[in-house]
Amino acid sequence: MSFTNGYALVIGVGKYQYMSNYNVPIAAKDAAAVAETLQTPAICGYPADQVILLTDQAATRAALLSALETLAAKIDADSTLFLFFVGHGVYGSDGNYYLATHDSQLQGKQVLAGTGVSDAELLDKLRQIKARRMLLVINACHSGELSPSFDIGDETLDSQPPPQKLADAVLSTGEGRITITACRPEQKSWIGVGSLSIFTKAVVDGLKGGAPNNRGYISAFGLYEHVYFESKDGAQALGYDQEPELTVLKGIGPFPVALYHGASQPGTFDVDESLPGETAVRQVSPEKSRRVYQRYTATLIGDGAIAQGDGAKAVGAGGKLLDISGKVSGNVIFGDNVRYIGENKGAVKDEE
Repeated sequence: MSFTNGYALVIGVGKYQYMSNYNVPIAAKDAAAVAETLQTPAICGYPADQVILLTDQAATRAALLSALETLAAKIDADSTLFLFFVGHGVYGSDGNYYLATHDSQLQGKQVLAGTGVSDAELLDKLRQIKARRMLLVINACHSGELSPSFDIGDETLDSQPPPQKLADAVLSTGEGRITITACRPEQKSWIGVGSLSIFTKAVVDGLKGGAPNNRGYISAFGLYEHVYFESKDGAQALGYDQEPELTVLKGIGPFPVALYHGASQPGTFDVDESLPGETAVRQVSPEKSRRVYQRYTATLIGDGAIAQGDGAKAVGAGGKLLDISGKVSGNVIFGDNVRYIGENKGAVKDEE
């Protein structure tokens, strides 16, 4: 039996075209191990043609965005998407958080704006994916020394975990979203001494059966529980703290993310499985998630604003709040004489 509706996008950026001082070769190995595990029939059972693997030179900004667009066109509401990223996460010269891609460039110790995938771009692409079950796993929390963490030599890049506000906003890009990050915001993600990083080894081992069996499936909660304790123990063995963090909406239960040991006759998934205790779980209210998500949909530039999403609001010249009717994805509003660039122009009125 295969996990028929399972799709995966697995990204590992270990080599950088313009920032080779910060290469992390193990990132590509991590990604390849996750992709192989997902598409092995006797393990997770994902159809091989539904697993996209992008590593090193193939993991460019354009390729990552294109892969998300391809999945959005193929995936329906009954699908499951497993999205895994390992590489550097860095704030950009524009103040946005970026997942660094193979062709990212630096401006000082920041990513040059537009040369990686920004937080707002990621949210926009995820919003277009119809799947009601999506697990986003990000291992982009790397800073410190070469051994045993993810930076190189004496030069350190200010690589950071995704901000919690991004994890909160992801939950409002659609129904059934869960995120797992490799550590808490103040911690680091450690490589360790094996062929895979500590966090990725825990993910792979969990998918191979280390996570609990939920009636023939591996659940998002069960996988997280395994990953949390294995990562924590692995880092503590080196004298460090690392606690993977799960973010989910309050009251939302788990969903299956893979078959358990390639089960040929799984039962009815237990949707009442509870969140694991004594871990780093963050439960976010729907209201907070929507509020944070809406902040990402409009980024101010000078006198005008970029507005994204249905019913977005933008600030025009002189601080006037403009009500934009209709869908305005990507349109730009400039200065005193309001004009549009893009599709679906809609109507604008001053809001008193």
